[in-house]
Amino acid sequence: MTTTATPLRPTTPAPNPIKKTPLWAKVLLVFFVLLLVAGAAFAGLSMGTFLGSSETRDTQVIRSITRQEQVVLVTAGVTDVMEERNDPLDVFGLFELPGSERTMLIRYEYDAKFGIEGKDVNITRTGDNAYRISIPAFTFLGYENPDLSVANEENGLLSWTTPEIDQSEVFEKVLSDEAVATHIDGFRPVLEAQARTFYSSIITSIDPDITVEFEFAQ
Repeated sequence: MTTTATPLRPTTPAPNPIKKTPLWAKVLLVFFVLLLVAGAAFAGLSMGTFLGSSETRDTQVIRSITRQEQVVLVTAGVTDVMEERNDPLDVFGLFELPGSERTMLIRYEYDAKFGIEGKDVNITRTGDNAYRISIPAFTFLGYENPDLSVANEENGLLSWTTPEIDQSEVFEKVLSDEAVATHIDGFRPVLEAQARTFYSSIITSIDPDITVEFEFAQ
């Protein structure tokens, strides 16, 4: 009896099961990516701050100072007495009429304001965190609380022939250019000290480490 052998069929290997990424690995990957993004953003911000901090500080300093217009540094109470006199009446160029003169002692007081024009202040950067502020000439910025009173008055018997003394003209003489220049010279040490304090406080409020030097016009 002949036995016929049945050929063997090739066996197909069973597919390997797909391995899933553990959850902890996915979380770690996401955290690592976020860390890289945050690091890049911080580096860019730090670089921008480093490069732009100086320019920003310059802008803040200049804007804070040049926005000032008239800067009153000193308000001084001024009191004094001035003599006003009207000469006797001149009669046709021949002689002066006796008794026609007028004399008045006027006591005056007012609060004088001295300072600078803020728009004329110049700021120059002299180095890292260092500036030079050029202060313009000090000037008279006006007065307030004026008060006039007659301390004494002497009029001749014929004073009615001459014009009365105009008290309002007193301030025109008191505030002449020469008188103002004298006041400014007297107050100069105080004016310079006040200017240093005023502008230093502005700049150090922006950056306490800034160094400032001052230059004053004469």
